[in-house]
Amino acid sequence: MRRLRVTPRRIAVLLAATVGVGAGVAYAATLSVGSWHLWAGSQTLTKATCTLTGTAQTTDADVVQANANTANTAGTTMLVKSNAASADWSFVLFNLSSCAIPTTGGADSATLTLFITTAPASSRTITVTPVLTSWLPSPTWNTAQTLTYGSATTTFTTGTANNTAKSATVTVDVDSLIKSSTANFGWRLNDTGSGNATTTLDRKSVV
Repeated sequence: MRRLRVTPRRIAVLLAATVGVGAGVAYAATLSVGSWHLWAGSQTLTKATCTLTGTAQTTDADVVQANANTANTAGTTMLVKSNAASADWSFVLFNLSSCAIPTTGGADSATLTLFITTAPASSRTITVTPVLTSWLPSPTWNTAQTLTYGSATTTFTTGTANNTAKSATVTVDVDSLIKSSTANFGWRLNDTGSGNATTTLDRKSVV
């Protein structure tokens, strides 16, 4: 389950969006958005919800250095591996336009939550970095090396327990995407630590 929880602001309408969460099921990623909009004059404050699930709203992939020309977009899990000579990176992308948030809005908070199915033996630090060029539809390790990346947004620690959710704050990235016409290519997840450790993440499919 990957979840991105966002609280945007606007001027007399509240919009909340949740990506990838459904009753009784867990998804690889979710996005929740709350947005306030203040209009000139007087207007009643209302609340609406937008729920995004499945492949139409969420895209993910992982790339494997050991298979540098192979795309890894299938399966139920994806990997983040630290080995300097044989690393794995994961990518996750949410279709923010599905919730129709206007550019007059802005994110007060945004939290990306990922579901770790198999944790490493010792806790690792995963770096979350915005991707600025397209990795779609089928990235490989070699093509991932040619992409443009922004400054690392944040990090989160994996812990050592399996089947746990971990969160990272990505407010700055989501706020920028809401306010601008910049294309959205999501985030890269990688482990820059030493040693050989693997973190297994759930994909967007129902588990």
